[in-house]
Amino acid sequence: MKEYKIPQSTPMFVLNGTEMQDLDKQIKDIEKEFRVKEVDLTFKEERLIFSRLVSSRDAYQFIKEVIFDGVEIQEHFVVLYMNHSNKVIGYYRHTKGTINSTQVDIEMIVAVGLKILAKGVILSHNHPSGNTEPSPQDRELTKKIKQAFKYFDIHVLDHIIATKNDYYSFMDNGDSSLSGTLDKTVSKAEKELREEILHQLKRVTKANSPNVWERIQSKNGYAKLEEQIIMRVINNHMVPAAVIPQMETEFNME
Repeated sequence: MKEYKIPQSTPMFVLNGTEMQDLDKQIKDIEKEFRVKEVDLTFKEERLIFSRLVSSRDAYQFIKEVIFDGVEIQEHFVVLYMNHSNKVIGYYRHTKGTINSTQVDIEMIVAVGLKILAKGVILSHNHPSGNTEPSPQDRELTKKIKQAFKYFDIHVLDHIIATKNDYYSFMDNGDSSLSGTLDKTVSKAEKELREEILHQLKRVTKANSPNVWERIQSKNGYAKLEEQIIMRVINNHMVPAAVIPQMETEFNME
């Protein structure tokens, strides 16, 4: 039979003030290594918007209010995030740069979109110079952001370059950096879509759609309009027969 034994007391260590500070620092360093912070996204100021964004002009009017709230001397990069119904659920003032450039963190832009469960995105930045024409860097950036969002089934609907009096829409101009048309091979689906667009545009007359009719009188005008229709078919899930009257109405308002 084993005897009960009371273990001897563990010796007590007495630390002086300096040793206590060193120990406390070591404990805090260990805690930092194993702590994970919760990501928190907060919505701050609010702006009134009374309808869905259904065109580049709608987007420009909203962006114009956000960017040009003051003196326009720096480039700003602002992102609009939308739900399935093209309703803006939030906008993100991403960066403010110099007079002719601004830095963009693609990972941060995508992270915000994922956090607020966005399904559509409109990119925007301003040109203080007043020139709305996109630079090669603007086009390359658009391609990269679109590709990054693609993996999460979030659609980049447009990229607006804004000035106080005018704007450039990548979607309206059928810009290939937005459509992502890098491969020149035409798929069966694309061929059928272009044939359907041609079929619908043959029905356009100067009497029923004067603005659209005027644009398709030249080869370049037809090509540009065709790309614009394709972008709307893809992004808005519409058929060409519905897109063309919509565009005629918008052209008439310009």
